[in-house]
Amino acid sequence: MRFAVFAITTLVSMAPAWGQACTPQTIRGTYSVTCSGYLSPAAGAPQVNASMIGIVKSDSQGNFSGVAKVSLAGQMVDQTVTGVAVVNNDCTGTISYAQKINGQPAPPLNVAFHILDDGKEIRGMAMDAGTTLICNLRLMSRQQ
Repeated sequence: MRFAVFAITTLVSMAPAWGQACTPQTIRGTYSVTCSGYLSPAAGAPQVNASMIGIVKSDSQGNFSGVAKVSLAGQMVDQTVTGVAVVNNDCTGTISYAQKINGQPAPPLNVAFHILDDGKEIRGMAMDAGTTLICNLRLMSRQQ
């Protein structure tokens, strides 16, 4: 097990040596977003099935904004998000989204992510308590 952890840590830390070093410029563009997993709709409440489909846009400074349709245990809600991504040279990063659900403020959504294929794909995982959510972002168009 120690070897596996060492090997993964070594490979991740070598990402720029493979020729890809990431910056916020790497993830500029318009992305299609899909997410699935489980969310707790309120503090202390049990998790319910959750899925999302939406669009987010990012500029060359890592500013994100987006809209989505979210199904929480089959109930549809509208979500809007804004946030600024922190992009590491090794193509990992984090973002804390301010979000609104049906126009009302909701708790922040904190995500850790990996940037793949020069920003053509971003894979993220929500890091908040009560959340088991995986998201995939696929580049639709690159802004200049």
